[in-house]
Amino acid sequence: MKHEKGSTMKKTALAKLILILLFVFPYSLSGAAQASERAGRVVPVDAVYDDIAKFISGKPCTSESWKALQASTEWKNFAAGLEKSWAELEAKRLGPMKKWAQAELAEPNAVTNVLFYPFGGPDFLTAFLLFPNADTYVLLGLEFIGKLPEFDQASSGVLKHMEIYLANLNAALADFFNKSYFITKNMNATLTRDKVDGVLSVICFFLARTNNTILSIKRCEVMDKGEILDYEFTLPRKILRRPYGVKIEFLADGTNRLRTVYYFSCDLEDKVFTKDSAFYLCLDRLIFETTFIKSGSYLLHYKEFSNIRNLVLTKSRFVLEDDTGIPLRYFPAKDWEAQLYGEYIEPVSDFRGVEQFDLKAAYEDTARVKKLSFHLGYHWGSNKDSVLYFKRKNGGAVR
Repeated sequence: MKHEKGSTMKKTALAKLILILLFVFPYSLSGAAQASERAGRVVPVDAVYDDIAKFISGKPCTSESWKALQASTEWKNFAAGLEKSWAELEAKRLGPMKKWAQAELAEPNAVTNVLFYPFGGPDFLTAFLLFPNADTYVLLGLEFIGKLPEFDQASSGVLKHMEIYLANLNAALADFFNKSYFITKNMNATLTRDKVDGVLSVICFFLARTNNTILSIKRCEVMDKGEILDYEFTLPRKILRRPYGVKIEFLADGTNRLRTVYYFSCDLEDKVFTKDSAFYLCLDRLIFETTFIKSGSYLLHYKEFSNIRNLVLTKSRFVLEDDTGIPLRYFPAKDWEAQLYGEYIEPVSDFRGVEQFDLKAAYEDTARVKKLSFHLGYHWGSNKDSVLYFKRKNGGAVR
């Protein structure tokens, strides 16, 4: 028995080693090498995950079991309401945002293989619309991952269970639809295990709504030296501790190009995100051309978040952000070109002591400012939003 146990342990260790060696987090490959590596992979569609994503996003499913639930009045009412809300969102924000990105972000979109989105939480949608050509999206947030819903069709209460879940999902998405960002305290109330159960459903919802096909979902574990181990998405036997993540592979609509979104539940405050921590080592090895920051609670203004701020400034070739991101003073003119959009007003009343007087002065120079055709950020009441685009001068080596 001892020999069998030892043999099993060795096999498990070997399997983990193989997974680490095979897993390609985009740290060491160039963009061309990454594209070549991806082109050689064949990943079958996971019909279960893809159908669940379609089901909760109001899209037609392929399997008969899900089609049966979609024939119910409860699901039809949900889908009809969602279509109306999405059409309004498309007209007011998403459509103008896509047109703006095509005109203003052509250069970063041409070279961005990896988009880094700290403090973005589950907001895959905005990242995907602004940077639709990226191979990899790396989202970071505090919220736990959770799991996708299950509906026992043999249960007499399945329709009620489904109706409650979809209502909770609507509630979880309400702030984003209405204001363009998620409010932490509201997410904490709606993403609980007895309601929506984490951010995974939200990310998959956005993937399906943008007509992507989910190929696989895997868990990600951050190893001591910053390597990433991915493995089958099974329910954990113990409470997971930050940092930990999920990896979703998908195909964009009408393509066979393998793409990936990662979400890591993590704490980026310096006292946790130290330079010798596993997650810092992981991100320090990550190659990313572009960083996107919005609705970031002004955390990058504070000294307590200097490590993640310096990482972004050191590694990024392009930075797109609103005024809650890295303050203007950290982008000296000798190193960065800056383009301003919209208009700058003082932060909303929830945030004190973070007004940027140098940014205010920069916006008063109208020659430096272009119009913004969509709303994004905390000033949803006034629609007076500021978006800042920075480009490192001389190309800027990305390590």
